[in-house]
Amino acid sequence: MSPPRSPHAIVQLRSLGTAPSYGKQLRELVADDFLARTDFGEVPPRVEYTLTPQGESFVPILLAMKQWGEKELGL
Repeated sequence: MSPPRSPHAIVQLRSLGTAPSYGKQLRELVADDFLARTDFGEVPPRVEYTLTPQGESFVPILLAMKQWGEKELGL
């Protein structure tokens, strides 16, 4: 299982656009049960995201798509 990530750490891994757009994407992934969100109820606010079992099961598909893109499109 992948380690928990803060929203800031996720953005550092890959540019998702503006803060509002990556926040929206994270909420959608939580709603679709690909991510779980943990709110620590602290000040300043601290939350972490982890892959759910459904999210983990999707990783091989994403890796296959990445490999296809590298091979076929030279990405």
